[in-house]
Amino acid sequence: MKYILELNHPKHYYQFKHIRKNLINCGNEVVVLARDKDVLLNVLQEENVDYLIFGRHRKKMAAKIWGTLSILWNYAKIVKHEKPDVIITKASFYGVFMAKIFGKKSIIFPDSEVVTVTNKFVVPLCDKVVTPETFGLNYGKKHIKVPGFFENCYLAPSVFIPNKKIIQQYGLKCPYAIFRFVGWFANHDVHNGGFSLEEKLALVKAVEPFMTVYISSEKEMPEELKNYKLPTPASQIHSVLSFADLYLGDSQTMATEAALLATPSIRSNSFVGEHDMTNFIVLEKKYNLLCNRSNFEEVLALVTDFASKSRKEEWIIKQEKYNQEVGDLNKIITDIILNL
Repeated sequence: MKYILELNHPKHYYQFKHIRKNLINCGNEVVVLARDKDVLLNVLQEENVDYLIFGRHRKKMAAKIWGTLSILWNYAKIVKHEKPDVIITKASFYGVFMAKIFGKKSIIFPDSEVVTVTNKFVVPLCDKVVTPETFGLNYGKKHIKVPGFFENCYLAPSVFIPNKKIIQQYGLKCPYAIFRFVGWFANHDVHNGGFSLEEKLALVKAVEPFMTVYISSEKEMPEELKNYKLPTPASQIHSVLSFADLYLGDSQTMATEAALLATPSIRSNSFVGEHDMTNFIVLEKKYNLLCNRSNFEEVLALVTDFASKSRKEEWIIKQEKYNQEVGDLNKIITDIILNL
């Protein structure tokens, strides 16, 4: 069998990293399609993964519209040339649309219930939908739910061993906190947002007396924050998170990653609230691994409290309990794909 694996974000690569290897080890061919977004191409290069670029990420809405036409054209040429049997994608309209046009099968892996494009356009076109068991929607017979969260595919103890050498290699000063601020450029981020510059500065000021602050930012940082830039390469971010004593951010992905790596984690953005995504609610209410807050004053008080006294050991105990409940997610998903 021949598969196309479409990647639009660094997380997508990590999620499918071991599944891709499993498919190849079973004698299949996997062609990686990558979109030029964030640090995805850097990660693929550092991991020595061959890939084909099918499009660029564009920030402005007018550019997104024109970019969509270019992406569809490039994607069609690749599918026509590669002749895959199945297209695997996180939840991309491009992938399922091309699969439908060329008579191929498609399988998607969404973990956010609030993305309108996925619910209205992507799911109806695909052949199979795989989500975490906590997913709040039901897509009928084509829907399969699996244990845990997709981040387990690359952060489970069986597949991830943090690299202790990075602390000395990049001169990280312990104890330290990781702040992650995203760009809010994605289609599903329209009308949503995270921290303002003033709030970011206040958070740094609150934590700095207790530990070193390092910032990972999706967009270029303002002058006031450039001295806090995380010095490590993108491929080492999970090791960095694993050894951190605190995580704070308006990111969706990294909040989950930090929580599952036993780092006390605080997430705050405009998604937090009554209609928040189920995975974040479960991480907080069931496993107590993540704190979701929408009010900035609450965030400021909480991050100050977390910074002033380490809760790392407490999080490690909760992480171990969580991992005991989740099996080998990579094997489960590989079997689903092979039996599509």
